Parts: sequence; structure tokens; C-alpha cells
Amino acid sequence: MDEHELLLQRFLDHDLTPEERVRFLQAIDTEPELRRQWLNLEMVVAEAVALPKVVPSPKFFSELKNKLEPRSPTWWERLWATVTAPRTLEWNLAGAVAAACIAIVSVVGVFAVIPPRVVEIPAPTGPAQTIAAHMEQVEPKVFVRLILLQPDAHSVSVAGDFNGWNPARTPLERSDGGMWTATIPLHPGRYQYMFVIDGKEWIADPLADEKTTDGFGAHNAVLDVAI
Repeated sequence: MDEHELLLQRFLDHDLTPEERVRFLQAIDTEPELRRQWLNLEMVVAEAVALPKVVPSPKFFSELKNKLEPRSPTWWERLWATVTAPRTLEWNLAGAVAAACIAIVSVVGVFAVIPPRVVEIPAPTGPAQTIAAHMEQVEPKVFVRLILLQPDAHSVSVAGDFNGWNPARTPLERSDGGMWTATIPLHPGRYQYMFVIDGKEWIADPLADEKTTDGFGAHNAVLDVAI
């Protein structure tokens, strides 16, 4: 791992001193490959934070507890263990016949007591099928991390195709070192956008790989979102 890769790792771990942070930001401005690695790792971190947290249900804990704790045998299991336990018996025809009768009566009684089980399967309704079909057709979203270095700014937001060019809908948050960031969910596609500094200065993203003219003499940053 070279010096720049080590700085990248420590930057993601929030373990850089102010001087090292400035040196790292200068490096990503001059080295496109390091900047690409940094943006990819930032996107991975943002997607990992957005993943849903799975909480085991009470039913899962109950089943796990039942499997770990020894279960008390039922009366039928105790009866079966008594009947099938190996033992030495003296042959007695009358006793054998009586035991057989008791066993037959017990089995018949058990089947008479157990009620028949009826399993009902609900038929799918029209609205439920419509909702399921709609969920299958919903296009997935990709979490995109936007980053801008503006130490002297009091506020930073982003306006683009994805929010109707309304900067008030997507503000960025300030972090250490004057770094402003925002993570937004977008459908796959191609978007144009600009950063708005202090509500009045519009600039294109200096880290964007592509820019296009807006038709009024300025340029918009271009963002390609793909799965």
C-alpha cells in the first residue's frame, strides 16, 4: 500500500490530521485514478449505511430457545418409552392379553380425541395481485454520493434534473475540513446538475467526469447512474 492509498484508507476512517486532510484533497485534485478510487469507496460506504438492518423476530428467538432447552416429553412419549423399554418379563398369557387390550384402547382413544386439521389457503384477490405486479415493475434506485470542497461556504445545495432544479430540496451537509456531502437515491439514467453555494453562486461539480453546455454560456455537470 503506497502513501496515497494509506491516506485514502485513513480518510475514510476519519483518522487524518488537518494537515494530512489538506494533502489528501490536493492529491485527489491532481490524480484522476486516486479520485476515482475515493469516490467508489465513498459510494460503497453510503450503500452499506443504507442497507436495512435485519432484526430477528420473537418467533425466531422462541424456536431457538426451544431447540436449545431440553423439551419435556409428552404423556404419549412417556407411555411409548414405558411400553418399548427392554426388560425381562416372565411369560404370562393373561397378562400379555391384558396389555395388548390396553394398548389397542389407548391408540383408538388418541385417534378419537385428535380433531381433524383443516388447512385453509386464502385465494389471491385482485388488488393484492395488482400490488405484487407493480412491485415487480418498480425500477431499483442507486445511492449516489455528491462531494464538494468549499471551506468558506456557509451553505451548499445541489440542483438538477433529479429534483426539478430546486436547490432547496437537496442540501449538502458540512463535515470536517470544509467538505460538503449528500447521498441521494436515483434511478439509473443520465442527469445534469450544479452546486449552489450560499444560495447564489452556481458552479459545476469539479469532480465530474463529464460536463455539457446549458445553452446560456455555462456548463452543467453530467452524472451517469447505472446499476
